[in-house]
Amino acid sequence: MTRTARVEPITQETQESIQVSGWRVMDVTDPNAMREVSQHDTEPQAIEAARNYERETSNEPGSQPDDTQDYESSETPRG
Repeated sequence: MTRTARVEPITQETQESIQVSGWRVMDVTDPNAMREVSQHDTEPQAIEAARNYERETSNEPGSQPDDTQDYESSETPRG
C-alpha cells in the first residue's frame, strides 16, 4: 500500500521562543495511527527521506503509483 508522508519540525519551546531542533518524517497514511518514520538534522534531508519512503512503498503489491508530490512549500506550483 502506498504510504503518505509528512515532514514536520521538531520544536523545543521556551518562554522566549520556539526553536527548531530538527525535522521528522511522519507516516500519515492513517490519520488515527500516525507514526514517526525518521528524524533528520535538516529539512532537505527530511524531504528526501519522505520522498524515498513514499517511493519505496509505492512499489509494494497493490499500491498506486507514486504521485511525486512536492514537499517544499517555498516552490511555486508548475502547471
